[in-house]
Amino acid sequence: VVCLSDALLGEPKGIAQGYVADLASLRVSDLAADLEAVCALRAPPPHGPAPGSAALPSLGSLAHEQGRCKPCAFFRTKGCEIGPTCSFCHLCGPDERKRRRKEKVEQRQVAREVRKAAVAARR
Repeated sequence: VVCLSDALLGEPKGIAQGYVADLASLRVSDLAADLEAVCALRAPPPHGPAPGSAALPSLGSLAHEQGRCKPCAFFRTKGCEIGPTCSFCHLCGPDERKRRRKEKVEQRQVAREVRKAAVAARR
């Protein structure tokens, strides 16, 4: 890929040097028109906060407001090495994983007791 400024100024570096001869035959107006066309096709910026910002420290934090996120096990302990692209939530508090695990165990116990009661009722 050749940088537009390098092509226009004639100061290419490295691999781009081989393309200068081809670019020399182009007019600046052609390059500018092509550049405008490419810029027009560029997608608009996404809605919402950018990953890595305070409002969205990781991609996994997207579902935090709905309570459907999964807390990152490393963010609050040794630090998450993945950073903004982590698929786990960096907004959850330090005890959130423990609280959710305890809630899940309690739900399993209740379900087990209901099954036992249903089996006992059949006898």
